[in-house]
Amino acid sequence: MCLDTRFKPEVEKKMIAKLPDGLITVYRVVRRQDSRYKAVFAGFVFKIGLNHAKLSRSTRLGLAKYKPGFHSFKTVCGTDLIWFSNSIRVQTIKYHIRKEWITAIGTEKGYHVYVTDRIISPSLRDKSAVVA
Repeated sequence: MCLDTRFKPEVEKKMIAKLPDGLITVYRVVRRQDSRYKAVFAGFVFKIGLNHAKLSRSTRLGLAKYKPGFHSFKTVCGTDLIWFSNSIRVQTIKYHIRKEWITAIGTEKGYHVYVTDRIISPSLRDKSAVVA
């Protein structure tokens, strides 16, 4: 996923300041593969617990508009925009972030998206993490 629009840095700072301390629930669409969650677009395989984003070549060269990271919807509604053929089985899963990990905030198809350099992936056994 890529942000359609990114908020200005001063707006992002105000939005981040209003977020609660501690863990923040966000939503991602993933698919299960080999007893793990896998990002549908980037192909990143999430390990249970804390995951770190990797720098892309365009970021190292200074070509990216924002640091790469995990794109997560603020609300579950945004995940409805992602559709796939019946051959790809996907799920909406609750992940967790901290406001200190946010590197960019913007929109995708009108829904707020947080880009973070870290994200906490739930256990596959955590049935409360599965939204749809």
